[in-house]
Amino acid sequence: MANVTPHALANAIMGQLYDVLSNGDGTAPASPDNFISWVTPAYPYNPSDFDFLVQGLSGVVPAGSDKPTQAQIDKAEADDTLRLYNQAEQLARLVDFIPEVTTINNNQFATFNVNNNAGTLSDQYEIILKMSQVMDQELDDATKAKIAQFRALLQTTTTHTDIVTGAQTQVVGPSPMVQAYNAKMMAYDSAALTYNAARIAAQAADNAAAVQYFAINAAILRNQVTAAMDDWITNGYKNDYEEIAAYINAVQQRDLNLLKQEYEQDMTNAALTGIPSNSTFYYTSLIPGDFANSPAWTTFSFDIGNTSSYADSNYNTNGWSATATASYLGLVGVAGSASGNSSTSQFTDGIEMDSFTLSFQIAQVPIVRPWFKEAFITSKTWRFDPGNPDVKGKQVSDGGSPPTGFIAAYPVTAIFIRNLKLGIKQDSAAGQFIQQHQSSSQGGGAYAALGPFFLGGGASHVSSSGSTQSNFTASWDDQGMSVDGMQLTAFRCHIFPKSPDPDPSITNWV
Repeated sequence: MANVTPHALANAIMGQLYDVLSNGDGTAPASPDNFISWVTPAYPYNPSDFDFLVQGLSGVVPAGSDKPTQAQIDKAEADDTLRLYNQAEQLARLVDFIPEVTTINNNQFATFNVNNNAGTLSDQYEIILKMSQVMDQELDDATKAKIAQFRALLQTTTTHTDIVTGAQTQVVGPSPMVQAYNAKMMAYDSAALTYNAARIAAQAADNAAAVQYFAINAAILRNQVTAAMDDWITNGYKNDYEEIAAYINAVQQRDLNLLKQEYEQDMTNAALTGIPSNSTFYYTSLIPGDFANSPAWTTFSFDIGNTSSYADSNYNTNGWSATATASYLGLVGVAGSASGNSSTSQFTDGIEMDSFTLSFQIAQVPIVRPWFKEAFITSKTWRFDPGNPDVKGKQVSDGGSPPTGFIAAYPVTAIFIRNLKLGIKQDSAAGQFIQQHQSSSQGGGAYAALGPFFLGGGASHVSSSGSTQSNFTASWDDQGMSVDGMQLTAFRCHIFPKSPDPDPSITNWV
């Protein structure tokens, strides 16, 4: 087969991956209100970067310490606590964004775009709570008690002690029910991804192996999807969780005043202060917390047989669409220097496809924000204060195609990959290009990337608390290259319907 340009190859790879993540059938249906926003290039991570999700925010003394003094114990615990807080702040700020969707086009289909004019998700949600009016109708005491009971099932409150001042505050987090719900949802998503990957590979492949695999194993794969759904229902409280959410939503049709006050308190309780930055962030987590070491990852593969099928990919959701022909940036190298300067170059020669393969494991991990209530935003029992000129006439989303508004969409799932393997020969022109930029990372944090995939080199994790530089290596053998670690590759984003969209029959507002 003739060589393929990196531009065309990246388009084809991402087209197939988008198909697997976004499209579905009767067994594993897709949602018309979601889309994928790619991180280009991906952010590399070590599993230890998410220790706070499992350990919490209380530091511990590292194992192996030889009879430390009490002062050494206190210092080690304080250092570890600071490390965990920095991790929590970094994740919270990373996912506290609003994706740009107002003029969806090829560039947004290909790369990660943030609506910088809108501010952060937490900023805009806080404005919604402060500037909104709700239906004026008080709930009876029995209903208030039932709501309190249900809310206790959905969230838990823990006491946080500031390591500097010693002050104690209450922090809201997901309850065991919510954690179980999201963990089983991740397992279901993994089974659905495996089924979709095999189904789509069989439909698009021009080789017999993929067709035969799906023909032989389709019933087994479908059973795995069904079993994962049953496990979600049985052990993940799926029906209980959704019934509680439905009840609270039904109550909102009668009164939101009490709930709004509680939502405002939830946001206050979730606020933490970054130690070095001395600025507020809102606690956010990924569930399950041990996802980085979980076996519930799906294998994705791409080879020569998929290239032509996905050369001109397209994306369509909720009445608006885009194509992938604008390029996923192809094969890119960033050369760094010790002074911090960098330069970008692009490999434009062809990549040998006779031996090219790509594979990795992928997981979709739910983002949990105890302080953010989607049900409030979509409720028909609130509106912006018509007498306030700052919000008069404004909309969260106009429900258009594409939608406009200051929170037209928001990220709900983080998509990670790990164990990336590429069938590129080490002595090929593309292989030499990759190695050149990997090695230059030792001088100043350079790297190589194919589309959104990070191919090794230096990477920085930047937050308001500072920047940490790490080197992520790649190894070569006769089969090609393998990239260490895992990468945050994309976000699944949810599109809001028209909001606010108050019920016209409501006449009393407060």
